Amino acid sequence: MEFRVLGPLEVLVDGVPARLGGPRPRAVLGTLLTHAGRAVSVQRLIDQVWDEDPPPTAVAALQMHISALRRVLRDRLVTTTSGYRVDVAEEEIDAHRFESALRDVGPLLTQRPAQAAADLSSALALWHGEPYGGVAAGSDVAAARVTLSELRLSALEDKLEVELGLGRHAQAAPELSGLVAEYPGRPRLAGLYLLALYRCGRINDAQAAYDMLLQRLADEFGTEPAAAVTALARAISRRDPTLDPPTAIPTPPSRFIGRRGELERLADRLGRSRLLTLTGPGGCGKTRLALELARDTVIDHPDGVFVIELAPLPPGGAVAERLAAELSVRPRPGLSPAQAVADQLRGMRALIVLDNCEHVIDGSAALAARLLGRCAGLRILATSREPLGIDGEQVWPLTGLRVPAEEDEAAVAVHSEAIRLLSDRGAAALGGFAVTARNAAAAGRLCRLLDGLPLAIELAAAQLRTMSLPELATHIGQRLEHRLTLADRRSRTAPDRHHTMHAAIDWSYQLLAPEEQALFRRLSVFAGGFRQEAAETVAGETTSDMHATLDVLARLVDQSVLTADRGRDGVRFVMLELVRQYAAERLAEAGETEDIRDRHAAWCVTLAEGAAQFGGDDHAELVRRLDLEEGNLRAALEWCLGEGADPMRALEISSPLWWYWWTRGLMSEGRGWLRRALAATDPTPTRLRGSALRAAAALTRNSGDYAEARDLGEQCLAVYQALSERTGLISALGGLCVTAIALQDFDAALRYGRESCRLAEEAGDRLRYGSALNNIGLALRCLGRIEEAGETFGAAMENCQAIGDRRGEAATLSNLGRIARLSGNQKQARCQYTQSLALYRDLDLAEGMLDMLEALASLEAEQGHATEALRLLTVCERERVRLGAPLFVQDEIADRDQTLAKAHAALGQRATAVTAEARDVPLETVVDETLAADRSRSENRSEG
Repeated sequence: MEFRVLGPLEVLVDGVPARLGGPRPRAVLGTLLTHAGRAVSVQRLIDQVWDEDPPPTAVAALQMHISALRRVLRDRLVTTTSGYRVDVAEEEIDAHRFESALRDVGPLLTQRPAQAAADLSSALALWHGEPYGGVAAGSDVAAARVTLSELRLSALEDKLEVELGLGRHAQAAPELSGLVAEYPGRPRLAGLYLLALYRCGRINDAQAAYDMLLQRLADEFGTEPAAAVTALARAISRRDPTLDPPTAIPTPPSRFIGRRGELERLADRLGRSRLLTLTGPGGCGKTRLALELARDTVIDHPDGVFVIELAPLPPGGAVAERLAAELSVRPRPGLSPAQAVADQLRGMRALIVLDNCEHVIDGSAALAARLLGRCAGLRILATSREPLGIDGEQVWPLTGLRVPAEEDEAAVAVHSEAIRLLSDRGAAALGGFAVTARNAAAAGRLCRLLDGLPLAIELAAAQLRTMSLPELATHIGQRLEHRLTLADRRSRTAPDRHHTMHAAIDWSYQLLAPEEQALFRRLSVFAGGFRQEAAETVAGETTSDMHATLDVLARLVDQSVLTADRGRDGVRFVMLELVRQYAAERLAEAGETEDIRDRHAAWCVTLAEGAAQFGGDDHAELVRRLDLEEGNLRAALEWCLGEGADPMRALEISSPLWWYWWTRGLMSEGRGWLRRALAATDPTPTRLRGSALRAAAALTRNSGDYAEARDLGEQCLAVYQALSERTGLISALGGLCVTAIALQDFDAALRYGRESCRLAEEAGDRLRYGSALNNIGLALRCLGRIEEAGETFGAAMENCQAIGDRRGEAATLSNLGRIARLSGNQKQARCQYTQSLALYRDLDLAEGMLDMLEALASLEAEQGHATEALRLLTVCERERVRLGAPLFVQDEIADRDQTLAKAHAALGQRATAVTAEARDVPLETVVDETLAADRSRSENRSEG
């Protein structure tokens, strides 16, 4: 039985609306439902139904209406000593389900906004009109009606705010327009509408909408818009950048100053070309200008702007793999990373920003040429100290900001770009600082000494805390003169601006206290940033305790030689690449390079070892942390396999990371590190060598090279046999089992799997025992031995649940779902598939999510839902191409192909439109919507 009050009052019995009679019975039922589960006295019912004018026969009439309702509600309508009660489970009333959904969605608003938006949409879909529609009752129903209506509006506001946060302003604007017209007095709706219009680029429309709201509130209510709405309108009129839509383009905390005219000309040049390279010396502002240009032209690139920071790569590093990782593209078997990226970007109108190309100039040029040749809608914006040197390149040389001439009057000088930057950054360093007529001459001299280079000016401005502007100009002039009169052992041919920048950084370094200098130069070994704990480990004896290290880090931030980025995990420190290069020079001069790089590599070993246990509750968090430390891990591997000459340590770092490289589509890079390390180390059997061979085999198998994977797997097995190392043997046999399944050698797969299972059981290793059972079940299923496979998967499930192996549980649910489907039990299959999907989502395992969406697509097709089946398969196909993650189990491939053919046959010409619509839907959205739809389906079944 279901009770619906979020619209016209209805009672559904076995899914069929029941006849409730006229207005009075409905009023009685409506009043009872507002007190569901609690008794309502006869007198209160009479007061609510007949208001203040009940007839003399009210008691008898009420009994008659109760009798009529009892024929529908049967034993749900209970007579009590004082009146009547309706016994209803919470999930049987749509209003209670709605309120429960809102409670559940609360934590998701910030943690999983896409899921929150989907869940709110599902909750709002329960509404069919005014609550308690058709019920002319008293104050109880009226109060419930007001409360529910307010909850609905709040939920709508939450949903629309989340959608704006997800960048869906274009979809939200039309809905908000109607809501603001209906509810002009709700400031949150008004603010969301103005923000949506602004983010759609409709600034004039946003201003007109505010003016209309202002007039309507004055005419109809005699009020003004809320203060927050008025403040938002003012922010829109001044084009406040904090209102801009969410973007993948990094947003520096400081204001962008100067180069506005240059920015407009660059936007025009970019619009007329497909490759634009900003060149110039270090510190001239190439990166900042590129980011502003990307932000200004984002509307011209509807399929996205992608900023690829190349500074963390070692000289000659793999640019294509870096771009593939940033785009979450995994190369398919036989495809290079550059080819995979080109396939992903083909047909897209997008902008790629390649930042800091100079040390990987050849790789950057080759990649740019390949992508531009294959992707007609693609533009590339590069920054480098030299041009890429390929056909079609437009080069825009940058120098410093405009500086005032010596003869300029103060009133003219203060408006130059360089002095405006100095004034802004100086005020940030020292409250109340400003460039005025009194100090304009000193400011102009300082900016001319620094050639107007933005980074040099920012470093100098940080020193205004401790000296006046004239003192600052004098000191920097002396330091610069000193540097230029040296024999210049680095390079006599370095351009003057390079000397200037180096002198500015050197001057900042000389002002540091000894312990600050020591920590500063040692931190140069970090690539891509670090946290305080890492600094303590690698910095060694420069400080005596944790608090002292933090204090020194804070002082380095104050001196502008470090930046502190605050994220969800706390503060992460970053050193600008040009500053890091200088610090590395100082480290070498101090004779500390080898020691500190060895410490850094040892820290990376610890980091990698901590990542070996993947797939648990903290899997997603582990992936995120490794994402942050990817540059450090790469730098450590390059050191160990290069100047550090420590390939064994390279094996220690690379072996545990195979699953991360697989997850992030860096399989080619991971295989490369492992090959180099294995080739450089003694082939004598060791546990470490066995682990590395197993990792290499796994990455090779996931790359689709099954023959090489089997060879590596057999080498791994031989190592562990020589060592008589049971755990290694179990893992090696398990890997060979999976490879044999991919090669369709199912008899060999069973042999490997059963031996692995026997050894794990004898060792009491329940984690690997469960994995072995799943592998055996998979081989049995492929052989058509369905009943045996089901029993094996059942045993695996009991084991996974007993030890809390969530990743294993997700895989086993998937396998059990397939057995249920093959046995004709679609209901159980759907239940197990969705449970597995939810687990894979929580663990952030993309391939598992794709497996389940494809499995659910087969169920949708079998149940006649061809549109949803094709939608799911389209998203999965796109993601598999992007991730380089093809199916390799033969019956799953055949199943997918049959489902696709069935969907196309059912849809005919409509299949093209369905495919086109689904092609750009994010995987996260599809997963969240699929799970929300399943929850809704389950609720409807329980209510029926």
